[in-house]
Amino acid sequence: MSRERNQSRRSVLLSFRFLGTAVLGSLIMALVAAFGPLSSQLAILGSFISILGGLFLSYLGQDEQREKQRTDVLESLSVPLFLASDPELYQQYQEICRTLTALARKADPILRGIALLKLTSVAEQIDKLAEGKVVFSLTEEWRTVYEQLLVSPDVRQYRSVAWVRTAEYWQDEPGRQSMRVNFEAAHRGVLIERIILIRDELWPREQLLPSPAILPWILEQHHHGLWISLVRESELAREVDLLVDMGIYGDRAVGVQELDERSRTLRFTLELNGQTVRLADARWQRLLLYGKSLRSLLDQSPSRG
Repeated sequence: MSRERNQSRRSVLLSFRFLGTAVLGSLIMALVAAFGPLSSQLAILGSFISILGGLFLSYLGQDEQREKQRTDVLESLSVPLFLASDPELYQQYQEICRTLTALARKADPILRGIALLKLTSVAEQIDKLAEGKVVFSLTEEWRTVYEQLLVSPDVRQYRSVAWVRTAEYWQDEPGRQSMRVNFEAAHRGVLIERIILIRDELWPREQLLPSPAILPWILEQHHHGLWISLVRESELAREVDLLVDMGIYGDRAVGVQELDERSRTLRFTLELNGQTVRLADARWQRLLLYGKSLRSLLDQSPSRG
């Protein structure tokens, strides 16, 4: 690259405009030197030196601009070359390029405006994906990713916070299917710990155990080898940031689920970065301070005697 730059700068010095200006200036300077007084000679000399210096710097600036343009072109070419190492992503890249080319050929201004709005949204989503963040809205599609993480061989620990506000929590078919994936993972040796946050109407203070509306769901997890801790929602009144429905997948990812009042998924956000995992771990440790082990509560239950 430095060799090409030196060749480019030499070609500037040998260009017609530069040489023509230099020859013309030399002729004028020769005439002034032959017929003009010393003061005129010095004035003309200073002017031409300034002009030539400005021209030289201008050409050097143009040379640097051309170098930058060449670098930009090489960087743009490096994108498909880098993606070529991943056949599946490269195939999607080619498909996007093909469809954008077809769209540009239509030359319909209304269609182009609509496409730009859509593409802006898509670009933002891809930008979030590049940062390791995925958002699922008003769909149960997130459970597919959830299950893929649980069966991933490098996830050996799964810590979950379940915020139970209604008896319908995870009782529909997608929820029951996700629970089966939990049980299968636990049987494979994945350590699954779950803190269950329960509203007081589902776990009255005068009762040792939660109400029959949700207790069978909790006991089923216990019998399948999950480590269960219980927390009354009212106990977190001063630490409302702990009221969250989330999962920590080893040291790989954190998922946060937002539900409506009927325990249906509104949004699921998955983030795959170390900083988010560390923040979620700190929240988990704080929640543990409030947790009551289900095993110890069962040991205190008269029905166990």
